[in-house]
Amino acid sequence: MLWEVPLWAATASIGFCCVLPWVPIGSTYPDPTPTNRIRFGVRTLLIATTFIAVAIPLLATFPLATSGMICAAALIHSIIFAVKNSPHRLATVGLLACMLLPFSWVVHYEEFDRILPAIPSLFASMPTLVPGALIGHLVGQSIHDSPWIAQLLTAVELLAGAGIIRLGPKRTIAYLLLVMQVSLLGSLAFYQLCVF
Repeated sequence: MLWEVPLWAATASIGFCCVLPWVPIGSTYPDPTPTNRIRFGVRTLLIATTFIAVAIPLLATFPLATSGMICAAALIHSIIFAVKNSPHRLATVGLLACMLLPFSWVVHYEEFDRILPAIPSLFASMPTLVPGALIGHLVGQSIHDSPWIAQLLTAVELLAGAGIIRLGPKRTIAYLLLVMQVSLLGSLAFYQLCVF
């Protein structure tokens, strides 16, 4: 059952995504008005370069704290995106639900008081626990030393979600299915770590 359920869920999601282009889902978003393309000025490039130049040494020195702040900034960006864009609110809430609801069993876990202090950090790294652990293994870190990678992947997942949600409902549904599959696999792996 431990490998059959994720396999069948992934197969069903892939099958649904293959049929999705022919499903008659109309966009309820208003027609966008023509806007100017984003142009990067010297000031924007200078700010971005400064941010990257500060983030890289901080990430090397304090990886968990820095990745946690980046993940919190991505979450704040998603919330601001949902507040400003009312047509995309439901999709943004769906993205957060697909990321966090597979881990709702943690609240009823019998040793919940033991992991209670780590819940904010866990909720930042759990949605991408398995990809973070795999990447950590590739760079030579154990699963206990690589939650910062999972937190960075969660931030990327949130920021990519805000961009994909703008592209329309079909792409949003496909992305939400992908996010849900990754979170379900992470939930199963975290449950096994808690049981053993």
